[in-house]
Amino acid sequence: METLLPARAWSLRSWLAKPRVRRRERRLRLVETLPLGERRFVAVVSIDGHEFLVGATPQSLSLLGELGCDSNPFAEPPNLSTREVQ
Repeated sequence: METLLPARAWSLRSWLAKPRVRRRERRLRLVETLPLGERRFVAVVSIDGHEFLVGATPQSLSLLGELGCDSNPFAEPPNLSTREVQ
């Protein structure tokens, strides 16, 4: 038994000394989901720092909009009646 201890220590040391392959960081992430019932849901998906709201049913997947940008389809339209004309 004592003769196996140095061999195990050597194998553990050599295993720890080997360079490890790092996993490539994923570009696409599922940030959050909200189930709507009957196998339907909305989800926030992130890719390259941009977040998108998508809706899904068993038959389809739809892009509902991009979140956190100026062209947000859910933002209220600007009030044009108070805008000054120069």
